[in-house]
Amino acid sequence: MRIVIADDHALVVEGLRLCFGTATEFEVVAVAENGHDLLAAVRRENPDLAVIDISMPGLNGIDAVRAIKAMPGVTTRCLIMSMHCEAEFVREAFRAGAGAYIIKSSSFDELLTAARTVMTGRNYLSLEIADLLALSLVDSGTGGPARSGISSLTPRERQTFQLLAEGLSVKAIGFKLGVSHKTVHTYRTVLMQKLGCESIAELTKLAIRHGLTEVS
Repeated sequence: MRIVIADDHALVVEGLRLCFGTATEFEVVAVAENGHDLLAAVRRENPDLAVIDISMPGLNGIDAVRAIKAMPGVTTRCLIMSMHCEAEFVREAFRAGAGAYIIKSSSFDELLTAARTVMTGRNYLSLEIADLLALSLVDSGTGGPARSGISSLTPRERQTFQLLAEGLSVKAIGFKLGVSHKTVHTYRTVLMQKLGCESIAELTKLAIRHGLTEVS
């Protein structure tokens, strides 16, 4: 099984590389420290499985999964491994197309089980997360405005949201996305309205809370 690992922490990547190296059925063919590098590696290698963190700079793991699933001819299955155990992260990951979600405190044996399960075409969810998710279903109709707002964003709006939260200027975002600064201003205005935020500081706090970026 050919694997790509994506995480912006070098120690995590090296630890996973060493662990997968102990199981003869797995081969790590590439590593990436952000979502854009992950997409490039998937296009180049078309691996069987991508093990992906959520909080990565430039392009977060959930949006990266969505992009991978939209790639023509790519059959890579996606396994999210994250520190976030809240139900909303799990829902967003599976909506994006992930086949498994485990938390970083899981054992390597559970990671192997999740990887093998995903490759059979079935989904996998850590037991401790499954309990939290089951509880969240009881009041699933009471999600707050921020959660529904995040879900309503288009892929380009989500990308702009993350880049604004990471401190990029309007001009820098326009250059990165290949659009004019006026277009970025429009995205920013729409984001503020959809998410109920009145400042970049509020956008940043919301992005951190939803795992789209990390505290630097």
